Amino acid sequence: MKQINLGIQVVPILNADECYPIIDACIELIQASGIKYQVTPFETVLEGPYTDIMALVYQICRKANDLSPETVINIRMHSKRDEDVYATDKTEKF
Repeated sequence: MKQINLGIQVVPILNADECYPIIDACIELIQASGIKYQVTPFETVLEGPYTDIMALVYQICRKANDLSPETVINIRMHSKRDEDVYATDKTEKF
């Protein structure tokens, strides 16, 4: 599959002070992955090959489940059948 964009939001079901270390641990996985990413206040946006990103999503899910008894993970993915997807194609005009 071609290159995709994927937004991921990790929401541990805990007190606010307990959530941030879990979210930070998931972001550390992303940073170590070598996949292009951008952290925003609401989600982290990934850009890369579908299989690499989905393997990373699996790792993030496992990490969140190891650290929190309950977690909601929201994912949004943009892909095209015959083309790569680049975030700059959507944002460079701004």
